[in-house]
Amino acid sequence: MALSGEHMSDSEPIVIDAETWGAQELYEVIASRYFVLGNEGAIPASWEVRGLDGKNTSDQLVRLNRHLEPLGMVGILEDKDPPTLSIAHYPSSHSVLRTWQQAIVWFLMAGFMTMVGASWLARYDSGSSVLQAGAFSQSALFFTLPIVASLLVASQFRSIVAKRYGVEIGHIVPIVFPIPTPSWPFGIIGVMGQRRADLVPMPNRKALGLIEIVIPLTLFVAGTALTIVGLSMTSSAPPNLEEAPVVFEANAIVQILSASWLGEDFSIRLQWLHPTGIAGIGLAIVGWGLMLPIPGFPGDRALHSLIGPSEMRDGSIQTSIFVVMLAVLVLVFATSDYMPWIFLAAVGAWQRFSPESVPQPFVVDEYAELDDRIRGRIASMVLIVLIAGFPGMMPSSLIEDYDAGLSTERWPDELEVRPGVEMSFSLVLEPEGVLPVSGWLQMRIEGAMPGKWGISSECLDSIGACSFSDVIQANRDEVSIAITPPEAGVVPHSLRILVDVQGNQKEHLIRLIHVGSSAPLQPLWALVEDSATPLICMDVIVSEGDAGNLTAINPYWVFENETDLLSGQQEICMRGHEGAIQSSENMDEQHRKFGPEIVFERYNGSNESWRLAIEGSEPAMHVFGGEWSLPGWFAGDSEFVINHADGGSAFCPSIEMAAEVDSSENWTRALEDHTPIRIIGDRGGNGTLGLGDVGWMAVCTGDGLVESYRIVEGVDVLISPGSIDRGLRASEFALHNRGDEPLPVSVEWHGDSPESDIWDISIPDLIEPAASAVVEASPTGDPSLIRALWVSADETGVVVHLAARCPTGGCS
Repeated sequence: MALSGEHMSDSEPIVIDAETWGAQELYEVIASRYFVLGNEGAIPASWEVRGLDGKNTSDQLVRLNRHLEPLGMVGILEDKDPPTLSIAHYPSSHSVLRTWQQAIVWFLMAGFMTMVGASWLARYDSGSSVLQAGAFSQSALFFTLPIVASLLVASQFRSIVAKRYGVEIGHIVPIVFPIPTPSWPFGIIGVMGQRRADLVPMPNRKALGLIEIVIPLTLFVAGTALTIVGLSMTSSAPPNLEEAPVVFEANAIVQILSASWLGEDFSIRLQWLHPTGIAGIGLAIVGWGLMLPIPGFPGDRALHSLIGPSEMRDGSIQTSIFVVMLAVLVLVFATSDYMPWIFLAAVGAWQRFSPESVPQPFVVDEYAELDDRIRGRIASMVLIVLIAGFPGMMPSSLIEDYDAGLSTERWPDELEVRPGVEMSFSLVLEPEGVLPVSGWLQMRIEGAMPGKWGISSECLDSIGACSFSDVIQANRDEVSIAITPPEAGVVPHSLRILVDVQGNQKEHLIRLIHVGSSAPLQPLWALVEDSATPLICMDVIVSEGDAGNLTAINPYWVFENETDLLSGQQEICMRGHEGAIQSSENMDEQHRKFGPEIVFERYNGSNESWRLAIEGSEPAMHVFGGEWSLPGWFAGDSEFVINHADGGSAFCPSIEMAAEVDSSENWTRALEDHTPIRIIGDRGGNGTLGLGDVGWMAVCTGDGLVESYRIVEGVDVLISPGSIDRGLRASEFALHNRGDEPLPVSVEWHGDSPESDIWDISIPDLIEPAASAVVEASPTGDPSLIRALWVSADETGVVVHLAARCPTGGCS
């Protein structure tokens, strides 16, 4: 103790300054060890500086910050001339989540992603369920694992790059939407860092750019690779689908890399892509989206690196970028229906409008220029991802018509034929949707002389139908057809093809024309006005150097427009008098009435006659309330098949199988489209057909089409023999009122005959409900008169029409 006390008494006294240093003086002394300090800046602890002893300013800043770091301070160089150094507190940045919390979040997000993948497996496998263990395990292996592994690799790469520059960046957390939709079926919608950008000091612009592009670039590359792997794992044959699949669109890089080994199968497989491929497309889109220059996104922070933080704070530059984003927003709203793109464009424009609400990157050394080589590399990677990685205007969408039957898109609409020369062609059989297609093709020639044309195919069976089965996009079929026109008088005809696929019947019409000859362009007159005085029209093409005049020898029809024909195309229309269509005695194989015969009298003295049927002139069946009672005398005593559809042309069934209806007892049957029934029995019962109020009904036997009718809404009146609004040839016929109201009967006279007593007629005044009456109408007088007799009916009553017109040469 003595020694100790003696020693203390001998010590030198400690000198204490009467005035202590403040923070400003402390920072100034420290900074002066590395910089030559100039004028003070606008804020405390800031000075204009240059490197001490001519050393590099940025290198000196690094040395200064090593000194300041233990003090909890950081030096910042602003991009000015001369540069301005400011010293501030080191930002306090901690991870939002602790390690165990991060693990829980990752586990939860992985569970959500597994649910998304299981839903895709269930969609592609009708026997699977989202809640099945097998679906969950496959989803975890083929969907969740690739996504989670890619995210972890991206996060680790980012951490490694950040540590190279002395930055503690932390890990990312995935953001998952657990309910897959056609517009966003990928589950993952983005990633989120755990530290605010303004609280993570970046040494310089180079570090900022390289660190920020790691996540988008890694996700994009991993997603592109997984997409290709998923494509290789996807079959070219469709799975068992019970709901509409989602078709995907891949980026240009995937298309280029896959086209060489997949060919046409590339677009096919995107319609039922393997979950690994879906995961890849989702990751690639997320990577592409993160690279966009939207405030708060890594792409925007990469833009800070390329342009410079000080420039990004400039008002004029912010305004220019906002104008560009606004233009993109308007463009997206105008051209895209894809909701994620619309949402992304709206968010981008709004964030750019108020960038101060988004944390800006914290760059310690803003003064250091970004090396041109580094700038070029960063810009190249960003542009490659944004341009080549663009996922398309509709990256995913629902295929509504996935079971749409056979496609006729690549079938011809017109074929050129030559008189007497066989012409062969092929029809490609491919599905319009994605499911395998099986069915039949029926083919028939329609026009003025179908019987003189020959049609053959190796696939035609005994009833004239051509069967095909299990046609898929990757395994198309082909049907070869040979057509032989007549030797002479080739006027346009049509090849009508019925595609009979269960639930997806459709028709395709191929015009057969003789190029180089003057003739009508269509095989049928078009019924432009279906009235008491009908108007029919057709287009006529006159070959080069040909000319002439049209004449008609039918007194019921007159030309409506110019009849002189010159080279080129011209429309010809004719107006009919009352009874014009009913006076026609001939009809084609589809029971359409023929129009007037017209003669093309050429100026060189040669003549050519054209006679075409009138489209829409088939017999009409009046149906009241959508139902029609089948009379006992209908279609004779033999068995027959009834076919019906709401649209298209009348066809017999492609196969002989049909549901049988026993007419020996009362029955009622509602007919759906192309669901034929076979009428058997002795017709002793009352039968009712549910037909609706539109469409057609065909009556078929083993010999083919016997009768066909247009279905129209009207009073339920039958004529035997004959049909409503159809020319009648019998002088005696019965009217059957099958409605609930009595109908008066009247007579209307039409024509230009000078004689008034040219019909001997006997009609009733009234037809009671559920009763019949006989009408007698016999022609008398001048036998040269061209007559027409028909019956019309509506709610006001039944009208018997009598028309007679003198021949073209006049009455005798």
